[in-house]
Amino acid sequence: MIELLFSVVIPVYNVKDYLSECIDSILAQTYGDCEVILVDDGSSDGSGRICDRYSEQHSNIRVVHKENAGQSSARNIGVDMVKGQYFIFVDSDDYIAADTLEMFEYKIRTCNEPDVILSDRMYNVEPDGTVRDLQRHLDVSEFDGITGQEAILKMGMEWSPCGKCYKTSFWKDKGFRFTEGIISEDFQLIDRVTIEAQEVAMIRAHYYYRWKIESSTMHRNYAKLVNDTIFVIEDWNAYLNDKKFDTELDGLIRTTLAKMLEHDVMGNAYYVDRPLRDEIITKIGKNVYYLKYDRSFEGRLVSASTAVIGAKNTCLLLNKLKTIRKKRI
Repeated sequence: MIELLFSVVIPVYNVKDYLSECIDSILAQTYGDCEVILVDDGSSDGSGRICDRYSEQHSNIRVVHKENAGQSSARNIGVDMVKGQYFIFVDSDDYIAADTLEMFEYKIRTCNEPDVILSDRMYNVEPDGTVRDLQRHLDVSEFDGITGQEAILKMGMEWSPCGKCYKTSFWKDKGFRFTEGIISEDFQLIDRVTIEAQEVAMIRAHYYYRWKIESSTMHRNYAKLVNDTIFVIEDWNAYLNDKKFDTELDGLIRTTLAKMLEHDVMGNAYYVDRPLRDEIITKIGKNVYYLKYDRSFEGRLVSASTAVIGAKNTCLLLNKLKTIRKKRI
């Protein structure tokens, strides 16, 4: 019996305007050995009915309907269901190039079945449908056969679960799961998946990421955004202390965490209503030592400000500057 090579996991939530384009891009693949798993996360706009219609028409599409619990829950359920030797994530308002699975299959066949296959970048799809290629261009051949740690050092942190292909046995043997119910769960997990990979490969750009209109709405819950980001920073700190990577990799990751602390946490702290704000400022105070890892000009300014006027006043200053920038946009 020939094993199925690919599973495609698509979490679905209220995306009826884009869902068909997403699923059609999978069905149009030039390499057809795949199953599609649609996880309807309690949609209320008819997306679930679209999933059912596709499942009725295509034997390789499976659907599960569940109560709304967030994208991480949907992804975890989807991974639990996969039958393919490899799987990919596609967000239900995005789409992929027709030769995506063909490119992944070529790397699997020629690169000793890597644990993770990366891509050099994504295409950005603007709200009007315009496609923009704004991101980096890497030499994909330089990534074939290297370790995940070497890949991170070459390309930097790459938190999105999409645009990559994962070996199912590797993912499940390592026990990887998204932490459910938090913001920034992708950043908490995906770079660790790459870091743990003994061998990676890379293909050229194939993923079309639609600018998420709803993301700005999600971030209006600033208390959750800030608290969850602090949780992720502290969780990464525990991971790094346990793994004890070499100085270069450790420094790269901690620099990224420092920038998260500056922008996502300190820059948003004063958007949070009292008394939650005071609790958050206390948490920030326990993590300001991370600022020393950001040696950029902006990072040194934030670190110096914190040392002189304290974390609370620095958060207020950053908030005022951020508000001014928003008004100019």
